Amino acid sequence: MSEPVRFIIISTPPGEISRLIDDSRRAVNEVGGCRAALEYPPHVTLRTGALVPAPLVPKFIDAFSAVIGRWDPFPICTDGLWRTAYMDRDREKYLVGYRVLKDAPLAELNERLLRCTTWRASDRLHFEPHLTLAFDDLELDGYVRITHWLDENPRVLPEGFTWTCDNVGLYRREGDAWTAYKVWRE
Repeated sequence: MSEPVRFIIISTPPGEISRLIDDSRRAVNEVGGCRAALEYPPHVTLRTGALVPAPLVPKFIDAFSAVIGRWDPFPICTDGLWRTAYMDRDREKYLVGYRVLKDAPLAELNERLLRCTTWRASDRLHFEPHLTLAFDDLELDGYVRITHWLDENPRVLPEGFTWTCDNVGLYRREGDAWTAYKVWRE
């Protein structure tokens, strides 16, 4: 039997903003001695992902398309740098990124996408939008180095970003990177 297909559900910023975010991610990951965040395109996760049996991917795409429907593009705005620790099962992990304003249009899109409950990968429904710079393989010593670097160089990264959310994408892992499988645009 084939492995299920894992999708992440994200929105990506346009080219120039993605490039600026990617430059910031590379700098942070170099200081922190990590690289997992670089396997993803710059993005905001819109809801928990999906784990779909391979033969049922077309049915999932149809169901997800019906839930997405149409929406009016809206601005996404970051809201300052965010440094945090969190528990992943029994292990403490670290994240450095930008908070994203959870305004009404973004919250409404998240709620709409959660209506597609088929093959949801997790029961986690809490939505804390952010733009990740470093995570997952970021160890405590790297997190501390990044924190000191940011404290000592407060203007080393852009203050923030704003762009229009005009896409919802299903991305899946191919080799060492997450790539677009299906993208809906408004």
